[in-house]
Amino acid sequence: MFSVLKAQEGVHVFSGCRSLLRIKRSAVEHNVREIHRFSGKKIIAVIKSDAYGMGVRYVAPILRNLDPVDSFAVACAEEGVLLREMGVKREIIILGGVLPEEMEAVKEFRLTPVVSDPEHMKVIGGEDIKFHVKFDTGMGRLGFIGELVKDPRVVGVMSHLSTPADREFSLKQIEEFRRIVEAYRGKALKIHIESSAGVVYKVPFTTHVRIGLALYGEKSLKDYPIELEPAVSISARVISVKDVPAGFPISYGRTHITKKKTRIAVVAFGYADGLMKSLSNRGYLLFEGRKLPILGNITMDMTIVEVGDLKVKPGDWVCVVNESRTFGDLAREAGTIPYEIMCNISSRVKREVI
Repeated sequence: MFSVLKAQEGVHVFSGCRSLLRIKRSAVEHNVREIHRFSGKKIIAVIKSDAYGMGVRYVAPILRNLDPVDSFAVACAEEGVLLREMGVKREIIILGGVLPEEMEAVKEFRLTPVVSDPEHMKVIGGEDIKFHVKFDTGMGRLGFIGELVKDPRVVGVMSHLSTPADREFSLKQIEEFRRIVEAYRGKALKIHIESSAGVVYKVPFTTHVRIGLALYGEKSLKDYPIELEPAVSISARVISVKDVPAGFPISYGRTHITKKKTRIAVVAFGYADGLMKSLSNRGYLLFEGRKLPILGNITMDMTIVEVGDLKVKPGDWVCVVNESRTFGDLAREAGTIPYEIMCNISSRVKREVI
């Protein structure tokens, strides 16, 4: 086990730790309250894929006692079982349906599968299991098309917006979903289609919103109308600092050759930790608010940066993500989406709730 030490800026970190992901509890709680205030609806907290890579063992305890959080959503039964073992009592929705070999866990741990295919109905059979039904209104992935599922065990009806930034198409999906929901009138169901981005539509006939990315303060649309607080930071330690002469190659493939004498630092964070290799020779890390350009190819465990005249030394911490540079910012620089970067954060990056 790692002991806890006092690090720079008064943050507690683990001794021996080379990289650290910090989750700010107050920011997550703030984001939940603001989403609930804006939408006026209960929240289904989507914490699949290890809470989007942030660490479900750290995120779930923050969320499980918050009043606006009515349910949790995960991808598969295995993820649902873990939540139950952690002491989560509220409804756990399995978004990815149910396979035959998962039925035992669904029953034992009181999980709520989403039925989105006739085969899912066959798997459930005559079991006394409550479930949500998913309809495909334009996502082209999971969900029934043109077929209603009427069953007394249905406790929820859902769909999925494919392109929340496209208002015209999203409104078409919402209208199609409204027609489907009409067929279930009179039943006390959870009705949900809005995501972190989709909450902007304030759909009048839904009862819940499904929130994942916004929990961490990530704004998935321009001009996002909810004031969110960045809840996650990632820092990594410098393991070497040195001067190299002009004309000196940097990293694998020699994709960067120094033009002048250059002071470089090697940071213990690479693509195995979750830093996209596409940031090679174009991205940067941060030290005391200053940008450190990435030189050469990012490697498995290390990234080389130029530090100029900054007083950087081995053992210092540099930032990958912080309040001024979100996963969304990093994703735009890397040419991807924040979800991919978040889900790729390695388990060797230590987690801590502050």
